Amino acid sequence: MSEIIHDDDNYEISYWNRKTNNVTVVFSSAGALALAQPVEEFRNTISKFNTSYVFVRSKHLDWYNNPNAVRMFRFLDAFCRRYQYIYSMGESLGGSGALLFSKYCSKITRILAFSPQYSALPSFCKWYGPLSPLDGAIGTFAFSDYAPESAASKAVLIYPSCSYEDNLHAKFFKSENFEVVVLNTTHHDIARHLKKDYDINYLNIVLNTFYNMKVDFSEKLFSNLLCNIVEPNPKAFVKWIGNQTFRYDIFIDLPDLPLISEEGRATQSSVCEYSFERINTEAEAQRAISEPLRMIPAFHTGFEKNPWWSLELRQLSHVRQIIIFNRCDNEEYARRLSRFSLLKSDDGLYWEEFYQKTSTEYIGGEFGEPLQIETDLVTRHIRIVLDGTSFLHLSKVNVYGTYL
Repeated sequence: MSEIIHDDDNYEISYWNRKTNNVTVVFSSAGALALAQPVEEFRNTISKFNTSYVFVRSKHLDWYNNPNAVRMFRFLDAFCRRYQYIYSMGESLGGSGALLFSKYCSKITRILAFSPQYSALPSFCKWYGPLSPLDGAIGTFAFSDYAPESAASKAVLIYPSCSYEDNLHAKFFKSENFEVVVLNTTHHDIARHLKKDYDINYLNIVLNTFYNMKVDFSEKLFSNLLCNIVEPNPKAFVKWIGNQTFRYDIFIDLPDLPLISEEGRATQSSVCEYSFERINTEAEAQRAISEPLRMIPAFHTGFEKNPWWSLELRQLSHVRQIIIFNRCDNEEYARRLSRFSLLKSDDGLYWEEFYQKTSTEYIGGEFGEPLQIETDLVTRHIRIVLDGTSFLHLSKVNVYGTYL
């Protein structure tokens, strides 16, 4: 149905000619880590509308900071000039691209951006949100922000309210006079959420409005259409784990003791398709003590009965405190760390339980309160074992004490 019309090291562009006088340029990304899956996956929804489509797939996590970006936008401009109406849309990275396109296409009619990122500069990446994989990875910035003046009067941006980083990106766009709609949800992947998570296909409603040239394309219009799921008062200075909030005045009292876990060796019960190191359980588990603390998990086991993560300290030690940081990027996944046990062993063969969590209250991580356990143990091995059958995934584990 689609044909490739452009392909280089950074972008693949395909064209779906439906013999209309309208064209929609859909910006998307490659890979799950990019968080912006192609809106092309909603082909059953978008096929209802009287428009041809151009799909722009970004192959790398560089947020348009590469030598081919400007050439790509200029190619799109030249290709789309034949059409009377030119629409632009995308999600996350794709949403940022949809806005940038207005710098190069003066004929652009409307822009619909789901959860677009305001910038990929290091200060924004260090929020440990959707851009955290980029932190320090981009050496040359072609675009310092993704809020061109040419887009402000033509765009409507749709964001989740219950996502701290997305909330901040939305406020930066609002400060640049963009029309912003905020929904009461945690989901960064807004397009999929609008289609899949309600009894009504809200994505279809949004796109019907997007293509209806008889209505005023504005934040007010979309807020009225989506009134059942709009967040009227998005909270500004709150950290989130799903629907539960934690304010800035929650801090971690770190012990005045050596952090001995960083010199240890870790392993885990299994790996799976969601793991970073999909073959080596040791390399995957080691991330919990070597990687910086982020919202996302450092390691991920498979779906199994009583999955576990284990740490072997450099030598026999007097362990005084253990801090466990949960993942905070998704409420449903954060809830998996509910009931679990901690075990100790001198030789890694015979294990003894020394702590058990049976309550269902949240454990925080980068956002919220992590679990801090004061201990008085002499051991070399520590193991975290999840009760029941599920995945085990944590953002970080710190063990404090002294070597014997």
